Amino acid sequence: MLRHHEDRLADLRELLAEPLTPWQLAERMEWNRPWEQIPYGSRNIAVSEAEAHLRRLVKLGHAEVVTGSDPVTYVAA
Repeated sequence: MLRHHEDRLADLRELLAEPLTPWQLAERMEWNRPWEQIPYGSRNIAVSEAEAHLRRLVKLGHAEVVTGSDPVTYVAA
């Protein structure tokens, strides 16, 4: 389980080479099916998961909020 989370965080850092909102990040993450096939309600849950990973990356100093972005975007640090 820990290895899965480490791998997920590493993948997200690569995605954050460009500034992304949590929704944009979730769209690009690897899921058990293509994003287009995920029901809208489940997409909101996926975005919440992306936000949780983003908070962890920020806490570790591996990502940061893009100052002045609206909506809020994140980028790898």
